[in-house]
This record gives sequence, C-alpha cells and structure tokens, in this order.
Amino acid sequence: MVINFSSWRGRAITLLMLFAPAFLLAYFLHSAKWIILVPLLMVVTALIVAALPIKRVVTPEQFADELEAHLLGTESDWDWDRTTSVALADRRLEVIRRQLFAFDSDSLKSEKDREKLRMLIATLRRGEFPEIVPPTHLTYGDN
Repeated sequence: MVINFSSWRGRAITLLMLFAPAFLLAYFLHSAKWIILVPLLMVVTALIVAALPIKRVVTPEQFADELEAHLLGTESDWDWDRTTSVALADRRLEVIRRQLFAFDSDSLKSEKDREKLRMLIATLRRGEFPEIVPPTHLTYGDN
C-alpha cells in the first residue's frame, strides 16, 4: 500500500493509523500514556523492519521485464522506484541496479540512451551481466 504524504489525505491517513489504535487502547485501559507509547512503538517497529537486510529475489529475465516496462512507459506509478531502490539478492544484478539512476525518464528522451537500455535488456535476457555505460546527458564533476 502506498500513501502519498504530500497530500493532506496522506497525512490524515498516517495520523489516523498512528493515533486511532492509541486512543482506543488509552480508552479501554484507562491510561493516557498509551496515546504516546503506541505511536512511538509503531514508528520504532517500522524503522527496525526497514533496517532489516531484506532483498528482492528476481531472475535476470524478470529484471529485464522491469527495465523494459520502464523503457516502454508501461510501468505502474511506483515500479521504477521499486526497481531502483530495493536491493537485489543476486549480486550481479545488484551492481546493475545501483547504476540505473542513469536511466531515469529524462535520460530516455535521447534515442542513444534508449538504445543503451535496450542493449542492457537484451543482454540480461541472454543470461549475461553487462557493464552499464551511463547516458550521454550526465556529466560528472560539473557544478
């Protein structure tokens, strides 16, 4: 489930999820301390779970499918974020994933960069693990 925190609805849902159980527990246990403790424990638990070294298990073919969906623009709203942000169990795919920032939607406006991503997808489908060449629009060290 994805909550958009930039809208007032997302913030309201988050506060409701944190404080509704706290108010119910405080009411039934007749102690106001639960209004603070429950949200605090929920946030700490979420941070601990987020810190766990959980990695996605995908095959090169599945990873190529995710990249192709990005290339064709057929991915869902958060698919590219998941593809580029969640660590992968296969170290060879993880090396590629860490360099995918170079293929954001702005870089894919260039046909040359689209072709690089097509070649990467084809290589993964053959079961090979290529080196990624960053798109041409990126320059390093220029500020």
